Amino acid sequence: MPPVSAEDWSRAKVVPGPGDGTLARIGPVVLLVGSTDPDVVKPYLDHARMVAANGGQGRQLVRGYALMLSTAVEQSPGFAALAPHTTGLAVFVDGDVTVTVDGQAISGADSLAWVERLIPWPVDSVTVTVAGASAPTGPSSYRLDGGVVPAGSFGVVPGEVGDSMMVTAPMAQQPTDPTSGQMAEATGEVMAVPAMQPEPATADHTHEHEHEPVAQPVAQPAASSPPAAPPDPAASAAAAPAARPLPPAPSDEHISFQSVLMSEVEADVEDFEPLPIVDRAEQVMEDSPQEQVRGVYCKNRHFNDPRVLFCAVCGINMVQQTPVLVDGVRPPLGVIVLDDGSVFQLDTPYLLGRDPSSDQRVTSGEFRPLPIIDQSNQVSRVHARLELRGWDVVLFDNNSTNGTFVHVPRTQDWVRMPPGSEQVLVQGTRVRIGHRTLAFNTHAGSNS
Repeated sequence: MPPVSAEDWSRAKVVPGPGDGTLARIGPVVLLVGSTDPDVVKPYLDHARMVAANGGQGRQLVRGYALMLSTAVEQSPGFAALAPHTTGLAVFVDGDVTVTVDGQAISGADSLAWVERLIPWPVDSVTVTVAGASAPTGPSSYRLDGGVVPAGSFGVVPGEVGDSMMVTAPMAQQPTDPTSGQMAEATGEVMAVPAMQPEPATADHTHEHEHEPVAQPVAQPAASSPPAAPPDPAASAAAAPAARPLPPAPSDEHISFQSVLMSEVEADVEDFEPLPIVDRAEQVMEDSPQEQVRGVYCKNRHFNDPRVLFCAVCGINMVQQTPVLVDGVRPPLGVIVLDDGSVFQLDTPYLLGRDPSSDQRVTSGEFRPLPIIDQSNQVSRVHARLELRGWDVVLFDNNSTNGTFVHVPRTQDWVRMPPGSEQVLVQGTRVRIGHRTLAFNTHAGSNS
């Protein structure tokens, strides 16, 4: 039976295919990246983990990857990500990767940007391939239920409850620190299945070779449980029926857990309303104090940061004019964009956290609240704050329990801020609080 809902998608089989890429299945999220370099794959894998931790919501998956690509400096290796939504399957594709859903091909190779689609339920067949790889053909002896494996393609087929031809590898615990999320540590429950015993020399050998890194951890539990089975064919035949009812138990429990989380997160995401974007300076000044700062005017009388080379409003070159510092009302310094698409204009300071509205600084009007809704319970009541210092936007960690992480453009990885420390944000800086990500954007950032 084809997937007709988010729960059916979680039960479907993901069959890896050969090729130079990395395939990950984390809860209901399935990700295929056209690279085997752990450093290249890591940011895409981190976002997939975060979405899965929040229930595997397709909307958050698409918006988060769009935010990542819009602020990235380097071109992506090409990837495709899929996650369920209430009305269909959310598909995100970037680069030379092809997703074929019910005969409809979706590729980012001929697009100037990424491609996103929402395929209505039911979905009969899904195949994803990176450039140069071939799709899985025929029955496969492997099924990926969770974790990260090398693969260049994958296919999705309807799940069968109670499938007996599976061996379950031990589940590895995922790291909570974003700075330590290596691919080897991310491997979870991997289903590696030997094909029918009568013909081990043909199809079985091929699949074992293609997924050799996955077969190794699976072999250890199998060897430790029934070591005397291989020498005696009669004993192995007798042992098979005893092992048949074992795999469905963790599979059913896993699916039930995901469906409950998704229903809870769905309600939270749909009910979350972003603040409106302020489009006129008059509206900003009505709600926020008119702080005076030293700046310069361009020839069109737009007030600017004296450090910029071009006007942040009209784009005119300001290098050739003689700068004259004057006092003026500071305009908004940019926006904060959350991974769910919510936009917050930086015209006043903000308190970020699980429940910042009850803080005295918010009730007094000194700060504006920016609630961070997260299912991981890793966000403090007042986790961090954003302040406007002159022409700079400064992030402060509020001595949070689980820390605040920042990723500055052109740097390798996320860095945890020391408790109580501050960080001046530049254009494209991303901030992680719990399992939520936000980015700082400003027109003047690239011209400073």
